[in-house]
Amino acid sequence: MQILHVSLTKSAIWTIASYCVNNLIRISTSIILTRLLAPELFGIMVIVSTLRTCVELISDVGIGQSIIYNKNAENPDFYNTAWTLKSVRGVLLWLVTCVAAVPLAYFYHTPILAAVIPVASIAIVLSGFTSISGFLLQKRLQIAKYILYDISLAIIAAVGQITLAYLLPTIWGLVLGMLFSGAIVLIWSFFVVPEIRHRFKISRSYAREILHFGKWIFLASIVYLLSTSFDRFYLAGAIPLALLGVYGIARSLSELVSNLALQLGNIVVFPYIAGHSEIPRDELYSRLVSIRLKFLLIAALGISLSAASVDLLIKTFFDPRYHAAGWMTPILIMGAWVSILCSLNESTLLGLGTPRYGAVGYSMKFVWLLIGLPLSLSYYGLLGGVIVIAASDVFRYPSVFVGQIWERFAFGRQDFLITMLVLGLFLFFELLRSLLGFGTSFENLLIFS
Repeated sequence: MQILHVSLTKSAIWTIASYCVNNLIRISTSIILTRLLAPELFGIMVIVSTLRTCVELISDVGIGQSIIYNKNAENPDFYNTAWTLKSVRGVLLWLVTCVAAVPLAYFYHTPILAAVIPVASIAIVLSGFTSISGFLLQKRLQIAKYILYDISLAIIAAVGQITLAYLLPTIWGLVLGMLFSGAIVLIWSFFVVPEIRHRFKISRSYAREILHFGKWIFLASIVYLLSTSFDRFYLAGAIPLALLGVYGIARSLSELVSNLALQLGNIVVFPYIAGHSEIPRDELYSRLVSIRLKFLLIAALGISLSAASVDLLIKTFFDPRYHAAGWMTPILIMGAWVSILCSLNESTLLGLGTPRYGAVGYSMKFVWLLIGLPLSLSYYGLLGGVIVIAASDVFRYPSVFVGQIWERFAFGRQDFLITMLVLGLFLFFELLRSLLGFGTSFENLLIFS
């Protein structure tokens, strides 16, 4: 059991280190791109990226999760069936986006979307034909190899995106940068696990297994889509395009820590639990709880410190046209804490083969946004809307917690205590910066209001 504990710890460390490097690359790329491009262009890309996310999630049947979870994943018939389904799905989704391009351009009064969406959505096809080798590395818990592969791709993609934006400082520079990244990932993926030989094949029995496991993933993906993309689609029609671009930057920055929890859950926690189902559940729980505590303590420090200082970083490094993100981002970061807890908890339930609780949680989050976002914008403007968005994961947590209690794998006491720590640290850092003469994050809210 000690070997398993060490393996889990090493996997977590590799994942956290990778995430820090990737996001350093991501933030640096964003800063450079905001110097080269106007906010309106990022507003357009918010719509394009959200559309891509929507069509991918609407049709998500958990192919990647099935590879990680299924004991037959190393069988060529199984992984070729999975790859074939993924490839066909990518082509079909591209056709859907092409059909949606003109109606969306008309709806958002942005004619260029009619041309941008079909071209940018070729990235979906590239993603569809990407090898399933990354999922196999996660299943094998070969995290170090997976991480090095991921970082290499991030560096190449960032260089390509910046170069294309510099040479072509229009929306097409961003579009070509997206396609360049997709092409690099596609090509490189076939060299990661050399023994994997892909060919088009559909095994009916394995296809049924994938689709059977994916039925709750499919439902969870739909409600995940509704709950995580509704704000972008709604705001796209309710606020100016330039302000939407600024909001997109603020949301991207706020998700840096919460996405780490999502990645840690997907790459480490889910494969670990799914791969050690033979271990008694109470022993598996005891191995996970200490690692989880260490990560949450680090995340608590990161969330509180970043929420209390991110406005200063935005004013220092970002173009003045994006400084309005300085009041949005702290609110969204504090809301991301509950998202971290939910992501880790859902990963444990997925590893136990029970994804339905996550689907219910996202449904509750969507209902909150569906009702709260229009009302808050009407009465309190964008400030009220951002607060509603930040609070949305609070409504996602209860169903996931109930699921953990039912599966005898709950972390409620740990979650509560660390949440109190986050709030205490945030107030401490706010007081500290005020004493040092930098004011507080709340001053940005007063200026806005």
